[in-house]
Amino acid sequence: MPEEAVLRTSPATYFQQIVRRFGDSAATRAAILEGTGVSEEEIDRAPVAITAAQQFRQFDNMNLLFGEGWPLSAPELWRPSAHGALGVAVTSAPDVGAAMHTMAKYITAHAPNQRLKLIRTRGTATLRYDFPVTVPESLEKIMAEAMLLGLSSMLALLLGRAQQDVRFDYRWPEPAYGEKLKEALGGEVRWGAPANAVVVPTRLLAMRSPLANAALSQHAVELLEQAAAAAAGPDGLKTRVQRLLATSDHGRLSSSFVARSFGLSQRTFARRLADAGASYRDLVDAELKARASRWLEAGMFSKAEIGERLGFADATGFSRACRRWFRTEA
Repeated sequence: MPEEAVLRTSPATYFQQIVRRFGDSAATRAAILEGTGVSEEEIDRAPVAITAAQQFRQFDNMNLLFGEGWPLSAPELWRPSAHGALGVAVTSAPDVGAAMHTMAKYITAHAPNQRLKLIRTRGTATLRYDFPVTVPESLEKIMAEAMLLGLSSMLALLLGRAQQDVRFDYRWPEPAYGEKLKEALGGEVRWGAPANAVVVPTRLLAMRSPLANAALSQHAVELLEQAAAAAAGPDGLKTRVQRLLATSDHGRLSSSFVARSFGLSQRTFARRLADAGASYRDLVDAELKARASRWLEAGMFSKAEIGERLGFADATGFSRACRRWFRTEA
């Protein structure tokens, strides 16, 4: 994995929707969450964000449980409403051309690790999909299919029957579920293409969206701009690490795991945190202190239970930490 490619944490919505849609029993939910570090109890409490590593592990679990092509059995996962502000901004855009521009510009505000490039030629406008790092083919196929299905669903609201004139490029040979995938996309599919892409004839770009709404579109774009600005801030990595620790089971994760989650070597990870005025050890300590303070004040657990929940080996270790944090004995 290239050292400089930072994989950001992402909103947990899709992660949770998969569990809720396919987890029809306690055993199935446990299997879907196996190895992700997210417990079934946390799903409804909705971790703010998940790492790429957690999402990838869930995808691996889904492939093992349901086989490749499982997203096709859950269209609610890729309908416009599942894309939040991006879905609103795209479908309320004035026309198809503006909608495609919105998709390319704001995809990273909605899905931080996804990339879309808008390429215009005389006869077509193409949205080419890329993922910033190399991942196993099984994961790349899931992400590409989910992206094509999401783009198709949004465009279908704008194009109606003209969707049949759109071409979807798929980088691999036709899979066993190829006919179902083609039907879901609603247009021509080119298997074994050079890249994953959506190709729209230029003559369709001026088609007015039946859901065009200037005020609604502007509000959705403002939300996307805010999300993009927050992700690009100078303390972006520090904030993402803090969010990741806050959603972990014990507030503790190994620095090597977190570095890998962001696609960084440990050396680069430590350097970038230092550039933001932080160290990983201090961020972990701050998260443990915040949890201890919150639980002690609320009286939710005994002191022994708090120490255990925070991952301390014994009561003595927790007491020492409390003296340092609060200048008092736990």
